[in-house]
Amino acid sequence: MATESPSPDDEPDARPNSGDDTGSGDTGDASVDKGDAEVVDADVQQAVLGIASERTARIRRRRQLILIAILICSLVYAVIWSIKRLSGQLGGSDLSIAPPVLLEMMCKEIKADPSETTLRVTEFEVDDAMAAHIGELDHLETLILDQGAVTDASMATIASLPNLRQLRLRKSPISDDGVKELQKCPTLMFLNLPQSTCSTEAIKSLSVLPRLRQLRIGSPNLGNESARQIAKLETLRTVHLIGIPITDEGLKTIAEMPLLESLYLDDSAVTEAGWQWLFTNHSHLHVHINQNHHDRDPQKHTHHE
Repeated sequence: MATESPSPDDEPDARPNSGDDTGSGDTGDASVDKGDAEVVDADVQQAVLGIASERTARIRRRRQLILIAILICSLVYAVIWSIKRLSGQLGGSDLSIAPPVLLEMMCKEIKADPSETTLRVTEFEVDDAMAAHIGELDHLETLILDQGAVTDASMATIASLPNLRQLRLRKSPISDDGVKELQKCPTLMFLNLPQSTCSTEAIKSLSVLPRLRQLRIGSPNLGNESARQIAKLETLRTVHLIGIPITDEGLKTIAEMPLLESLYLDDSAVTEAGWQWLFTNHSHLHVHINQNHHDRDPQKHTHHE
């Protein structure tokens, strides 16, 4: 008996089940991979954001430091500018330039302008080599060197100035030889040598100056005997002695000068009795003691440098 072959339609189809199982597993794995990728992406993004944030913070700090540095530099510049401006107003000098060059420039400006008759150097030292430029200033009337340190070697140059009326040399150890050079300067009216080293011989040499009105001098080599020589300078109206031990006797000698109007004594040896005699017998005199008005000075007034 023949067996009936099954119809293809009757054969069980295993492919759908097999296919369904396989398709379902692939989908689950893909979901897991996608979730892991999202977690990784989030971590990466967070790391990137952290790095970016840190970099931004560093940039911000750097900018802040740069801004602070700029502000500090600006403040320092403003202070320096203010000091230089004030310095220029008070002394007319710019110390950013070497003193020898600066003095030469100052002399050239004065030489080119006949109306400018004053050379005032208050901020830097002028030595003998630099002072050579001063000899070219024929119309100069006032010479002020407050920081020194010219010596006798420069005095011939200074004395050659044909119109010099006022000379102030601070911190300059001018000796008898230097002062004697000033005999060649008949126009001199005001002489100020507060740190000289001269003796009474230098005072004697000044007697030939016909227009000398004011003498301000200090020296460790001048004593009470200098009063007699000073009293012989009969054209003087003001006498200022610095660190010279004038006694009551010397005070009386100077006070008798015929044209004397002002007397300044610093670190003298005058006693109270000597001052009492002065104000009793010469009440017209304007008197300073150690840079201050005497209490009994009838001529007391405000002074300006």
